[in-house]
Amino acid sequence: MPDVLRLGQGDPVPPRIAVVGCGGAGCNVLQQVPADLGLTRVALNDAAHRSMAGIPARLLLPRESLLGLASMDDAAVKTLSTPEEKGISGAILNHDLVVPLAGLGGETGGPAAALVGRVARILGTATLGLAATPFTAEGINRRVAAERALALLSRKVDGLVAFSNDELLRLAPQLPLLRAFQVLGEIMVRPLVDLARAMTRTDAATLRGFLQSRARWRFGGGSGEGKHRAYAAVEEAFASPWLPRDPDLLGGIVAIVAAPDWGEALAGEVAREVRLAAPRAAPLVGGYADPGLGDRLRVSVLAGW
Repeated sequence: MPDVLRLGQGDPVPPRIAVVGCGGAGCNVLQQVPADLGLTRVALNDAAHRSMAGIPARLLLPRESLLGLASMDDAAVKTLSTPEEKGISGAILNHDLVVPLAGLGGETGGPAAALVGRVARILGTATLGLAATPFTAEGINRRVAAERALALLSRKVDGLVAFSNDELLRLAPQLPLLRAFQVLGEIMVRPLVDLARAMTRTDAATLRGFLQSRARWRFGGGSGEGKHRAYAAVEEAFASPWLPRDPDLLGGIVAIVAAPDWGEALAGEVAREVRLAAPRAAPLVGGYADPGLGDRLRVSVLAGW
């Protein structure tokens, strides 16, 4: 696959990834990140909360300072001089990738995630934001606040994957609200888990450049079994409610494959299916062996446009 960018081709040393749960919702999502992945997990909130329980590193920062600090121009103001910035810097320093997690619409998660992005950018670290926007039922005020937070966060990270809660209802319309929040958290961490298992330390720069090439990113996941498992998995991933209906809009695809027999042949097969599904998109493909899947193949897709 000479014309397909690949992850996992460099020195096989696992990447150093810091995952920061921002606000109550972000910390709840952080609880879904497996502890055995070896990632640095940081819970950030404006006050102690049960969602921070069991997380090794915790930051308590005053809510009223977050938005002002996050909004500063990181090209013009490159110093990390405040206690809030220094606290975040100490937690994420010496990592290859920083991933802020947040639920948007409240007063803490969005500004905190944007501030994490600002600090990481000044440190020169690649960033991938994962953020959820409110259900319509949560009210117009939260939705307006979420739109503002999304706009700010998108300016502070290399790539931002947004998950609309309303679209989740297309996948499972009968879910009770509290269960829906839990399911969304499980979905949000899936691309992070797959990237952590597929990447090496040298892949961070490749991923960063790829993420920066598109303004918005969305997620789709799928699985398949049998002879045509790659086709089935990719087709299901591109049917995600978060992806646009017109595949010609897509300009970049990050596809991470998990399969018991992951290798060059399977990478080539998945890359071909991705190209058929999104013919105008440049693909970045990675994967890892997962014997626990039996004969099943699973794919996580980040689609950018």
